[in-house]
Amino acid sequence: MERKDLLMKAILGTLSSEEAEELRLWREADAANERLYRRLVDAEFLQREYGRRRSADVARPLADMQGRIDAVAQRRQLRWWRIAAVVAAVVALGSLTFTYTFTREGAPSAGIQCGSMRASLQVVGGSPDAEAPVIELTSDEASGQSVSTAQLLARYRADSRSRTSTAPHASESPSAQSLSLITPRGGEFRVTLEDGTEVFLNAQSQLIYPETFEAAERRVSVRGEAYFRVARDEHKPFIVEADGQTVRVLGTEFNIHSYPEDDAVATTLVSGSIALQPIGAGEAQLLLTPGHQAVFSKEARDIKVVAVDTDVATSWKDGKFVFENQTLEQIMLTLARWYDFTYDFADRRAAQTVFMGRIPRYADFADVVRILSSSGGLHFDVSGKHVSVASR
Repeated sequence: MERKDLLMKAILGTLSSEEAEELRLWREADAANERLYRRLVDAEFLQREYGRRRSADVARPLADMQGRIDAVAQRRQLRWWRIAAVVAAVVALGSLTFTYTFTREGAPSAGIQCGSMRASLQVVGGSPDAEAPVIELTSDEASGQSVSTAQLLARYRADSRSRTSTAPHASESPSAQSLSLITPRGGEFRVTLEDGTEVFLNAQSQLIYPETFEAAERRVSVRGEAYFRVARDEHKPFIVEADGQTVRVLGTEFNIHSYPEDDAVATTLVSGSIALQPIGAGEAQLLLTPGHQAVFSKEARDIKVVAVDTDVATSWKDGKFVFENQTLEQIMLTLARWYDFTYDFADRRAAQTVFMGRIPRYADFADVVRILSSSGGLHFDVSGKHVSVASR
C-alpha cells in the first residue's frame, strides 16, 4: 500500500494490524518519516494547515485523494473530515517525497546534471597592477569533505608560482590580504577557516575571508547562501557582512540566504544566539534566538523576525531540497542554480503553483521533472539545458 494511504488511514483510525506494522517500519526507517507522521497526527497543525491551504491551488492532487477518503469520511464528524481533507492536501502537495521514494521510472535527463563539489579561489586586494590568478578547485581537493583555508592558500601559492615562473621578469604572487572563494552554478564547497569555523557554500555563492584574522575580530563577507558553524571565541567575535547587514556571533550555527536577485536577506538561527544590525544604523542591534529567521529588507533596510522550521532553511547542506509553501517559480530558481539550466514559464498559472515536499539534492533531473509533473498537473519540456514549464 502507498504510504500516503497508510497515513490517511492512520489519521482516520482504520489501519489493520498488518498496515499498522508496515507504517511502523516506515516511520522507524528515517527520522524525516517520523517527523512527517507526527505533524500529520497533530490536530492543531492540521487545523492551521487547513486555513493556509484554502487559498492554494490543490484541486488536482486533492481530487485524487478525496475519492479515497469519501467512504470513511462519512463515518466521522465534520471536524475530522476537514482534517482528513487537509491531510490529503498536505500529503498530495508533499508527494515530491513519496513519489521519489517509492517510484523510479524512465531514463535520466541528458544534458542537465546535478551539481558537485567545485569552486574557484582568487586573491583580493593584491597589487592593482597585477591580475591575480584564479585557481579552480574540484572534488579532488575536497574529497567530499571540508578543506582548510591553509590548504587552499598553499595550493593557490604553488599554482601561482608555477604560472609566474614561466613569465619574463615575473615575481612571486604578493601576500594575500583577503581571498575570494566562489562557487559557480552547479557547485558547492566546504571550507574550514583559520579559527576552526566551518562554512558550507551553496551554488552561485561567494565567501571573502582574510588569510589571518585580526586580533580583535573575525570578519568575513558572503553573497549567495552559506551555512556557518562558528567556532566559539568569547574574546574575538565572528562578524559576517551580507548585503548591507552584519551578523555578530561568538559561537553558533546559522544560515544566510542573500542572492543578488532577492529582495531580502534571510538569516536563520539554528543554535546559540546572534546579533543583527544594518550597516550604518548606529548601535541598535536585534538579537535572534534559535528557531527564528530574521528577514532584512534591502530596500527598506528594516528587519522582521519570524518563527521557522530550521530544517527547511538548512536542508540544502544535508543533501535535500525541502519546499514548504513555495511557488514553482521559487523552486525553479533554486533548482536552476544547482542543476545549472535556464527555464521559462508558458503561463503564470504554472509559475504560481504551490508545492510542499522534498527532493534529494543529488537526484537525476529526470526524477525531479517527473515528481513535479505528477504533483502539480504540470508539463515540462526539456531541450538541452533549457526547461519550459506549462500547465496541463
